[in-house]
Amino acid sequence: ADVAAGPPRRAGAPERAASLVLDAALEMARPRCRGAEPRWSLIQRLEFIFCLAPLWELSEQIEADIAARTGRASRPGRKRHWPIMCALALEVALWDSGSIRAAVRELSDPATWRRLRRATQRAWPDRPDRQLPKRPISRSQYHRARRRHTLPRLAEIKAWAENASAQAARWIGMLDPADARSVTRPQPGNVVAGDATWFKPHNSLDLVPDSGLCLDADSGLWLDPATGLLFDPDTGEIAPLSPGPDGSAGRRCLIVSSRLPHPGERIIHTISLIGPGSDATAYTDDILRLRRHHPAHAHGIAAAVYDGALHAHDMVRLLGEGITPIAKVHRHNKQYASASLGERKITLPGGTRRRAVVTAIDGTPTIAAADTAGETWHIPLTRTRTRIRRNKRRPFAVTTCWRIPQHPLAGPLAGGTLTIPHNPAKPRKAIDANRALRVIPPSDADYDRLYGLREDVESTNNHLKERLRYGRSHTIGAHRQQLNLIGYQIHTLITALTSHHQRTAKPLTEWFGQHQPP
Repeated sequence: ADVAAGPPRRAGAPERAASLVLDAALEMARPRCRGAEPRWSLIQRLEFIFCLAPLWELSEQIEADIAARTGRASRPGRKRHWPIMCALALEVALWDSGSIRAAVRELSDPATWRRLRRATQRAWPDRPDRQLPKRPISRSQYHRARRRHTLPRLAEIKAWAENASAQAARWIGMLDPADARSVTRPQPGNVVAGDATWFKPHNSLDLVPDSGLCLDADSGLWLDPATGLLFDPDTGEIAPLSPGPDGSAGRRCLIVSSRLPHPGERIIHTISLIGPGSDATAYTDDILRLRRHHPAHAHGIAAAVYDGALHAHDMVRLLGEGITPIAKVHRHNKQYASASLGERKITLPGGTRRRAVVTAIDGTPTIAAADTAGETWHIPLTRTRTRIRRNKRRPFAVTTCWRIPQHPLAGPLAGGTLTIPHNPAKPRKAIDANRALRVIPPSDADYDRLYGLREDVESTNNHLKERLRYGRSHTIGAHRQQLNLIGYQIHTLITALTSHHQRTAKPLTEWFGQHQPP
């Protein structure tokens, strides 16, 4: 304090040392929230992966399917000594190790493998089918398991990951059906946000045998020298590539997630590769698919957040399922920035009714009023309540009640209320209404609270691309890349479970058996 109060001069060595000590003490005392993941070591992360109960359940389903399709008597060759669980765990472990090579190298360490075997024995002492073998899986065995057992069941594995994510979301406090009933003030745990990102493909120069094709050096896909077309090695069809920021062709993936306002408590509900079309339409397709096929999503999703790419026809589809879309308004387009909603009936405080022309501007309905100088002003209305009702023509009819504020230019209309439907029965009117009108407009107090959740999805996309080796995908082919992305989804699920456990001390027995964090 004496040094700070004295005349300005250059501090000597003792004073600089004291200042460094003071700064270090303040830094240690300051509450911090750095990073989105608990600071577990790699071996501790591997223990969580190999003890994860849903991963063992998926492995048991695949093992039972293999035994039902082909018995041991009809299978040539040596007996497989490693369970499918080892191959599934490697899909998740590569996001901690950086690559399959690094993950296999880590597991091949005898001390590491002994510790993982002891962890699974402690986690599931009464389940001999959930124990690891004496030797770890090799890289060639992993590739064989992926080719024969996991890739043919990609759709089943994707549905399993989405169901496990829904259960984890309910476990940590998201997708609560009671909170989803609040349409006027949606809770963050019942709001899903999405965003698409682009990443570079895998680089390879290997020749494809007996096909006349070669793998392109830039895209890692099959190249036909005669036509110049690129083919996906997994699907055999023309690869749906998208141009990236540098002009090169790559892949796009879409993440749909939600989170709680606590570090690390983020759940990826689904992650998918998408083509060069509209990413907002793919986002809408994913949400509607989750809502129709998973009960937790059907009763827990109240609102969906996306950027300006969410157009009117996508909003109408979401409103048709009772989901409130939250998106920006295209202000650069006059057709979207403002639109007339026609004459509406306004109920005054005394009970009388009058009609006035309502215009939607930047997502908010307004009424026009003129001042004494003859200049026209638009008075924005205040949202009071949003309702979802069922009728014969629409299973979900979304309407919002708006109030005219006590404005000097409002005159006798001040305090009046009117109801505006967001998805009328006629499709053309529904699309026109959602171009310039929003259920929760930017002028509403809840808009910033909910639309800010989309920033977390952008952070997730950035974290995903940081885990890619040199910014490129780990594998080539759409199916193999999708399997890798599912591994990242489970990687995030484990982080959410352990973060929630650290904050609330809630037991993890349902997810990791008797294994507990250190």
